[in-house]
Amino acid sequence: MKFKLSAALLSAALICPSLNADTAPLEKRVVEHTLANGIKLLVLERHFSPTVSCRMMFRVGSVDEVNGKTGLAHMFEHMMFKGTHTMGTRDYAAESAVLKKLDEQHRLLDTEKRKGPAADQTLISQLIDQLRALEETANSYVVPNEMWQLYEREGGSSLNASTSHDWTQYTVDLPSNKLPLWAILDSDRVKNPVFREFYSEREVVKEERRMRVDTSPDGLLLERFLNVAYSAHPYRMPTIGWESDLDHLSMADLEAFYHRYYTPDQLTIAIVGDIKADEVIALVEKYFGDWKAPPMDRNWITEEPEALGPKKVTVMYEAEPQLVVGYPVAPWPDPDHVLADALSNLLASGLSSRLHQALIERRKMLSGLEIYTDYPGTRYSPQFLFYMTPRYPYTNTDILKALEAELDKVKKDPVADWETEKVRSSVEMSLLSTLQTNDGLADTLVAAQSIYRDWRYILRYQEQIGKITGADLQAAARRIFDPQKQTVAMLEKKAPVKPAREKPKP
Repeated sequence: MKFKLSAALLSAALICPSLNADTAPLEKRVVEHTLANGIKLLVLERHFSPTVSCRMMFRVGSVDEVNGKTGLAHMFEHMMFKGTHTMGTRDYAAESAVLKKLDEQHRLLDTEKRKGPAADQTLISQLIDQLRALEETANSYVVPNEMWQLYEREGGSSLNASTSHDWTQYTVDLPSNKLPLWAILDSDRVKNPVFREFYSEREVVKEERRMRVDTSPDGLLLERFLNVAYSAHPYRMPTIGWESDLDHLSMADLEAFYHRYYTPDQLTIAIVGDIKADEVIALVEKYFGDWKAPPMDRNWITEEPEALGPKKVTVMYEAEPQLVVGYPVAPWPDPDHVLADALSNLLASGLSSRLHQALIERRKMLSGLEIYTDYPGTRYSPQFLFYMTPRYPYTNTDILKALEAELDKVKKDPVADWETEKVRSSVEMSLLSTLQTNDGLADTLVAAQSIYRDWRYILRYQEQIGKITGADLQAAARRIFDPQKQTVAMLEKKAPVKPAREKPKP
């Protein structure tokens, strides 16, 4: 999984004399504070560099969307950089009136286009001309990239955002004396976002989809895999959205999604660096504490029915063969959540791992191998996913049979003690690098609190890893790698279309 840390390593990294003289364990150094409006704040002081990492994560992602409105969470991420009532605009009062008219015109255009062949093409042309004029007027009020420029001018870096099925995150690193700037700017954009340039940004997202999915063999294969692996659960829907949905999303749709899901009780903030916890708490209370948005009812997430047999999908594309194989894994706090990670290390972590030795070194069947135990998210049951690229002359079918044979070995043969110890060490050492930086710790804390509702998940996770035995790994393999719950997605090379021969002239 992406967000896991060892309690022992965390403590070791944080008390290293070259970094910090404070020898208190992590659980006594993370300061927690909950605002009256429900915002959860985590603060960790690290006084070795005059910098600070700021992370905001909303427990909102594409899993919270509904059919017909996919892509809203990702669109909101984009809109969070467009400014507010006071930032990114030359005259918000005048601009807001134009934005309202712009949205109305787009909805009229959308309504007419939905008529299909019966649509009035003359009316559509008129609406498009009117929209161009309105967009030109709206753009005249925009101050482009004002927030980016403010942050960069004051020494900010890593200004970014990301959206997944489970969450939406916003990041920035700053000189520690510029933390008040973060509090002013980011509190403003979560409380008062303005969805200016929405429709032009919608086109940007559609182009992003074309590049990452529609014309990408990897993107297409993974999208089709999820469509088959999940028949009912919203993990089956793409985070970037379906193109037909993107075509019809409106500012009104995004406003409704924002007010329903982006509420204070869904926000976790993590601040790590050269700061004082009491000062950070006072700062966050000052700028975020007045956000009064009542918790709203969220959509009921449809449960995935139990698999009644293996599933398979084939994607034909002009690219070399690729294979995706997945098995559902129980979410946290089920023990298999941790054991799945241990199995992934046993199978594919390092040159001595089982699959690397068997399928890459000895048999030379693969040119690429990746394993994920958290795909596409971990709020609900994810997939234990194998992503493999066959090496010629082996086919996807050859690779599938070889993989299943290796998984059967784990299920049937005892796991050696040295392998179990290697798994424990690998899990810890693979994450050690994240402990040396403010941003790594901030990312981990905010994710653990947001996804698992308690940052101490990272400590409990390590405790469970330390207790794993070979018998545990074998039992977990039998549960997880169930052939009746398997989903297979194959990308097969599409044969080029031969040009039709011209008939000889008489």
